[in-house]
Amino acid sequence: MKFIQALILALFCGQWCAAGNIVNYTQKSTVNLRPYFSVAEDDKEGTLNADLLFRNPELFRALNDFSPAKPDNVFWLFTEIKSDTDAAAVLSFRHLANATLYVLPDTPGASYEQRYAGAFCPDSMISSGDSRFHFRLTFARGIKYRILIRSLHTKKYDPVFDFKLSDRDLFYKASGRKERLDYWFQGAGMLLLVYVLVNWLSTRYRPYLWMGIFIAGLQLYNLALNRYLIDWFFPNHPVVGWRFTVHFLYMAIIGLYLLIIDFWNIKSKHPNLYRLGKVILCGMPLLALLFFFINYYTSNFKLTSQINSVLFMVQLYYLLRLLSLWKSFDKQERFLAYGVILYLAVALFVSVSVFIVGERVLGLVTVFSGVLQTTVCLLFLVGINGKLWQNEADKLHYLSQLNELQREQNQLLEANVAARTKELHQGKLQIELLIDELNHRVKNNLQLLYSLNSLQVSAHKDQYVTNILKDNVARIKAMMLVNESLDPGKNNSSELFAPGVVINKIAAHLKQIFAGEVPVRINIDIEESIILNAASGLSLGLIITELMTNSLKHAFAGQPEPEISISLYRSLNNWELHYRDNGKGMLTQSKDSFGLNLISDLTRQLRGSYKIDPVNGVHYVFIFPNVS
Repeated sequence: MKFIQALILALFCGQWCAAGNIVNYTQKSTVNLRPYFSVAEDDKEGTLNADLLFRNPELFRALNDFSPAKPDNVFWLFTEIKSDTDAAAVLSFRHLANATLYVLPDTPGASYEQRYAGAFCPDSMISSGDSRFHFRLTFARGIKYRILIRSLHTKKYDPVFDFKLSDRDLFYKASGRKERLDYWFQGAGMLLLVYVLVNWLSTRYRPYLWMGIFIAGLQLYNLALNRYLIDWFFPNHPVVGWRFTVHFLYMAIIGLYLLIIDFWNIKSKHPNLYRLGKVILCGMPLLALLFFFINYYTSNFKLTSQINSVLFMVQLYYLLRLLSLWKSFDKQERFLAYGVILYLAVALFVSVSVFIVGERVLGLVTVFSGVLQTTVCLLFLVGINGKLWQNEADKLHYLSQLNELQREQNQLLEANVAARTKELHQGKLQIELLIDELNHRVKNNLQLLYSLNSLQVSAHKDQYVTNILKDNVARIKAMMLVNESLDPGKNNSSELFAPGVVINKIAAHLKQIFAGEVPVRINIDIEESIILNAASGLSLGLIITELMTNSLKHAFAGQPEPEISISLYRSLNNWELHYRDNGKGMLTQSKDSFGLNLISDLTRQLRGSYKIDPVNGVHYVFIFPNVS
């Protein structure tokens, strides 16, 4: 039944043909098998099989006269090989998605050997010693071998039957040379990528980053196109790996566009082209997604290549428009333009070749891509490094000009400051003279009041009036002592001084004015770290004056050992004043007492508070915030 179906298929296809000529293989040679092949076309349902075709070689027709009905049909290739010596050979090809090899030696009772290869063939199906694109063969001297190859090319390209029979040593030497070339390009690309990324990390200059994306995309594209990426990461799912090839290419193109737009400053040179570039950049991920679905659901790699070639015309138009800005480019920017021109030349050649030649041109793309990557990247680096160095030179030049301008400004500022300082110094001298004059008059006025009140004390016989005058004399003396504690040229409320000396002088003066029959012992303990301004010191001096005046006038009648203790010290964020005497204490407190009212008013001015303990004499405790 299968034989009848095969005959019908052969009649449908046209002329029958016997198998091609026998290949007389000699060692250390390479033979192109295409002239020796005969072919039979089968549909995807698999009408033909190896057993049928081995028995019926008349089902084949000459390959040179053959035109396929559909590019993704199954094609059977047949030839015979005979070697005069024992030979180790390799049967290689470059483009088929799936290839199954059947080898039948022409000896009695022999059976055929079956092996698998191809771009889409899982690694688990490939025999040891074979690869995706070659089979190892061993020929015995004088024996004829019938070779049958089943080819299924699902990429929708016209199948390319570029099978070659090579001496194994010659094949491995040629493969080694190709792999060394691939490794050289990949190594050069990796060095460029590392160099670019290190420069970007150290300088943060964006063009280095865009160039890194461009190089990384080309690196991955070359690895995928040369099947290294598939062998390393997708050995048993090669179709998945092949689908990513175009996406890596678009990654490189996106990096190229970002580099061009940024480095040439298209945004300011030509806003319309900048907006068009943004549209193209946004469209590339969408196209890559579209290509993924096309390849995933249809495996029509030919369609994606053709669409990509058509879309390249859009890129060609845009890049030529950008190159039309040539006159606005500086020397460094033109190095980038040279690289773009080289990229356009190679990409245009590949795009046109895909339409004319088909999949065969993809074998050259890997070489073109490696050369393009190395050459273009070197041109780009010359431009980017030159721009960066030029920017540094301009920066140093502008910095030098800025330093010169700053020096001139500093000289001008120093002259202005000197003039202003002289004016301020003259004004300060005048102010100091006025302050000295004012201080001198205040001092004279206080001295005059003190003298007048002192004369009045001795002139009056009335004890009540005398006490009032003594109180006034004491208060005036306190003010004089505070005033004298300040620098005569700097008598203002912000001047600071230590209150210990002033309080001792006030105590000595009051002791002299109100001297009684029994001398009063005065103990003063002032913390040296306490510093007061003039206003606070004056209030404190008057408070102590009032307290001592009251004690000296009223507290010590009948006291054989009168004593007054004054202490001033810090407590947390406050300072405390303790005043004690061992007199008879305060039996009653008159609200109309001028002295007590004055003490209360002065305490409020210092934002403080006080309390009185009348037991065993009198004990005042004042707490003031730190107002120094």
